[in-house]
Amino acid sequence: MSFDLNTIFTQWESMGVFNIVLPLLLIFTLAFAILNKVKILGGKKNIDVIVAFIIALLTVRNQYIIGLVNRFLPNISLFLVVILMFLLMLGIFAGEHTGWKGGMLGIATLVSVLFVIWALSADYIGERFSVPDWWYSVDEQTKATIVFVAIFVIIIAWVTKEPGQKGGGFGDWIKERMQEISGK
Repeated sequence: MSFDLNTIFTQWESMGVFNIVLPLLLIFTLAFAILNKVKILGGKKNIDVIVAFIIALLTVRNQYIIGLVNRFLPNISLFLVVILMFLLMLGIFAGEHTGWKGGMLGIATLVSVLFVIWALSADYIGERFSVPDWWYSVDEQTKATIVFVAIFVIIIAWVTKEPGQKGGGFGDWIKERMQEISGK
């Protein structure tokens, strides 16, 4: 006999584990913790247990509230995962040993935010951020030429930019960032 978690979860769902048992345990635990902490009923644990259990039972009886809890908690969990991934992305760029400060930290934050937004919207990119229709009518040779000319123009602008020119250039910006990182 094989071990199938999907079957177990389906059985639990049909038995009411997700709609009754887990919300009951969650609400009981929260109510008991609050009653025990604030000692509103004299700080007697047996009374706190009974009151918390009654609150949990009455709450579980209301299927509307259980539906709200079942929709709310996964959304909050997703939000917590998104925050954690953002902090991990930021840690990649601005970890303890990189020493990024000021503008570079701002750029790292912006890049991290963009990556998180991209990751969250990756399923919808085809629907919301589609390539313009005219791009499909252009043949591959023309597309390659457009990309080559764009790269060529960027390189020419970068190479010909005077180092002392006001506003610097992309090369100067990179050189300054490298100096910030190396501490010179």
